[in-house]
Amino acid sequence: MKKILLTLSIAFLSFNSFSQEAMSAEEKKAIKLIELTSGQQFEIMTEPIVNMVAEDKREAFKKELAESTKGLYKKMAVIYTESFTEAELDKILAFYATPVGEKMVELTPEITRKGMEIGQAWGMELQPLMAKYMN
Repeated sequence: MKKILLTLSIAFLSFNSFSQEAMSAEEKKAIKLIELTSGQQFEIMTEPIVNMVAEDKREAFKKELAESTKGLYKKMAVIYTESFTEAELDKILAFYATPVGEKMVELTPEITRKGMEIGQAWGMELQPLMAKYMN
């Protein structure tokens, strides 16, 4: 039994290392960009879902949710690598390493939160207009 577990562990580690190595430098840069620009926003968007989970299970849920984001980011990276060259990704990442880029990353979640509030209020204001055209 120990030999089987050892073999499976080695196989898993080898596969995991292989899958990470199989990722191109461009994909890695795209994922880094997604993490910088969307990571905090994703947390904001999933916060209501996390709060729906029973408190005693919340930490375990958060861990699994965080793990699942890796797959999401990898899928999203395809969009970035189809849209930008590796050199362009380098330039974008260089911007986010500047003071103003870092400030943008820091403030984006709050800007997004405020924008969502404004958007929700605007949606409520549209209801009478929509009702006018739906009758």
